[in-house]
Amino acid sequence: MAEIIGEYIDRLANLEMLDSIYPRRGKTMPLYDAARAKQGAPLTYLAAKGLIDNVKQGDYVILLSGAGISPWLEWGENDGPCGIASLARAISFGLGANPVYVGNEKELGPVIAAGMAAGISVLNREAIDVYKRKATALKVPFPLGEKGAKEKGIEILDDFNPTAVIGVEKHAPNPLGVWHTAAGQALSADTQPHVHHLVEEAKKRGIFTVGIGDGGNEIGYGLIRDEVNEVYKAQFEGTTCQCGCGGGESTATATDVLVSASISNWGAYGVSAMLAYMLGNAFILQDADTEKRMLEASVMAGSTGIIGTVPWVDRTSPGAQQAVVTLLQEMVNNGLRRTFSYGGLPQVKGVMEGALPRPKE
Repeated sequence: MAEIIGEYIDRLANLEMLDSIYPRRGKTMPLYDAARAKQGAPLTYLAAKGLIDNVKQGDYVILLSGAGISPWLEWGENDGPCGIASLARAISFGLGANPVYVGNEKELGPVIAAGMAAGISVLNREAIDVYKRKATALKVPFPLGEKGAKEKGIEILDDFNPTAVIGVEKHAPNPLGVWHTAAGQALSADTQPHVHHLVEEAKKRGIFTVGIGDGGNEIGYGLIRDEVNEVYKAQFEGTTCQCGCGGGESTATATDVLVSASISNWGAYGVSAMLAYMLGNAFILQDADTEKRMLEASVMAGSTGIIGTVPWVDRTSPGAQQAVVTLLQEMVNNGLRRTFSYGGLPQVKGVMEGALPRPKE
């Protein structure tokens, strides 16, 4: 049943609503199909199963986010922070583990704000290690640029000994070391936190890794790098990016599981929904009201949408974000309900169960 639920969660997370001039329009399904062919099962299911299999109560899980482009997106875009917040909630409430936000100092602000709106406080290490505080995350700023990035990644892994590392809308370079926007333009490497080194080191240590993205230039798409470049080759009239580097738009960084979605937040919400279903608790996934608070908190903390500092995500409205969460909640709740008969009257476990004594199984 979990794979059936995952099938339709994947489909919802890959509904494309991009406008006519958006650079990624028409690329969602080719990217998803390539990722699905490579991995052989629903992507959100694989990510959730991997987390359940690897993450235990009290473990640390590293969460990477922040798609910033200086000087236009100094605090990062608002696709990513809410996805991280949703996963932090699911990891904390569902698995009893401790989220650790890692990223550029400025870009951590919207992540923390969205997480607090989702019910996850950010405190110090003592609150978790000594007082065993639940529903609590930690933040670890990561420097910009290549210098010291490998060493910082190793330091974080040594310090927390995480059992999973997840990137959501987290950019990484191609094999030539060139960073790209979703439109295939080159980014300055000095404006980016090189957390892909942390992911690569985590893989060497056998730590479970997940990449969640929507364009091919994020951590995880190295798993289907050739396929990503072929998709963009058709768009860019024979080249694989627009900067002329020749290395293609796709990142070189692969992960154990790649979740490809039309919007990265939706891919993360899909993983949270799968965790909610597989752990038997719909509360693990935020509801529509909580989603609204998360969006607004992220924007108020500085994250920017494609059309400005408003709670639109990749040119889709706040109402669309809430609708996606509502449909995911419906999938989870309906998937968890069991019906039985009591004197000819249908009863729904979890909804009407308290109305009459439950019959013997």
